[in-house]
This record gives sequence, C-alpha cells and structure tokens, in this order.
Amino acid sequence: MELGGNAPLIVFPDADVQQVAQAAVIGKFRNNGQVCIAPSRFYVHEKIASDFTEAAVELTKNLKVGNGLEAGIQVGPMIEPRALEKTAGLIEDARSKGGKILTGGSKSNRFDKGYWFEPTVVREVNGSMRLMTEEPFAPVMPLLDFSKLDDVIAAANNTPYGLAAYVFTNDLTIATRMAEGLEAGIIGLNDPVPATPQCPFGGMKESGLGRELGIEGLDAYLETKYVSVGLRQE
Repeated sequence: MELGGNAPLIVFPDADVQQVAQAAVIGKFRNNGQVCIAPSRFYVHEKIASDFTEAAVELTKNLKVGNGLEAGIQVGPMIEPRALEKTAGLIEDARSKGGKILTGGSKSNRFDKGYWFEPTVVREVNGSMRLMTEEPFAPVMPLLDFSKLDDVIAAANNTPYGLAAYVFTNDLTIATRMAEGLEAGIIGLNDPVPATPQCPFGGMKESGLGRELGIEGLDAYLETKYVSVGLRQE
C-alpha cells in the first residue's frame, strides 16, 4: 500500500549548483508536481542558497506550460478543479505566514479552459505553513536554508510521511550518513527520479506498508509453504 509523501530534497555545498537546480526543477515540476515521490521541501546549504535560488527561479520561469501533446511542452495542467483550488490555498497560506513568492504563485490566465497553475518558487518558508505539513501534490517549490547536517536530517524527518528523499552531494561520507539517517523508503542520491521496475518502491511511517516492484513486490502475491521432514521411520 503506497500512500502520500512530502519528500525533502537536500543540497550540500560541494554539489554543482546549476546541475542540481536543473535536476530539482525537473523533479519538482514534472507532471506539474502531481507525483507522489516529487520533491516537496528543498533544503539548500546556506553557502550556496543564493546561487541555487537564482538558478531555480530562472529555470522555473523558462518552463514551457501547455498541451503535453505539443512539441517542447514541459508542464501541463492540474488534474481537476479541486487540485487547482488546493494549490491556490497552499500559496495563500504561505503568503499569510510570511512566504515570499519569487515566481508564479497564481492560476494561469493564458488558457481559455483547463486547470492551469503557474510553476511557483517560494522563499521565507517556515514549519507552520501547510506546504511543510501536508502532501502538496502541486507545482510549488519551497526553499529553505540549512547549515548543519544533523539539523537538516532532523528537519527532513519532521513529518509523518516517509516515501522518498533526495540528497545531492559529491562527498561519499555525507551521502552515506544521509542515506542512513533519512526516514524514507526511497532515497535518491544525486538522482531526481529514483523509480525503476527492478527496485522496491514504497514508504515508511504514514507513507505506506509493503513494497511494489522488485523481488520484494512479488511477496504479496505469494504464499510461503513450510515443509518439515522428519527422520525415516524403521
């Protein structure tokens, strides 16, 4: 049973800012954020936070929104009116609690029909915002700073969800520490889309029980039979 998530994406200062920003934007806004394992909370080390923010905003502004059947389109519509309304509610809540919208932040007025919301980047984010406590399932990228590894692990784990988590670093020691410390069933190390048929897919905590895909995904369809053979009777 695979349920929702609110996946953290954590960027350390040794990572390539431009490459990671591009991976983060692709991971966040594919299917307009309507992906269960989409990164939803972006923790960027304070040493590169300014550069990352600038790159992420520019990339987000340049995303092509429209009919996915047309060449070059990168972002489509929301799935239903309720999804559009929820996204607008998340933005309004963030604004009311001090959030700063750097791009997007509203329904798109470029289309005559459909449920369109502009890809959005938010700064000045805090833990009281719905973006940080609910599964957003929306095209919204909230950016936060961090300085210490243990602090960002604690912040990333401060959620009832545990489906996916993402870490970008070139330091093997940091990567290992993060993989061990993060409470999520799927960890993407320098990988914004860690889903593949041969590997188990599923979450921890309130993000589900069991696994699909991989050899582990076959377990639910199998019955284990135990046969005990005693000694031959003379």
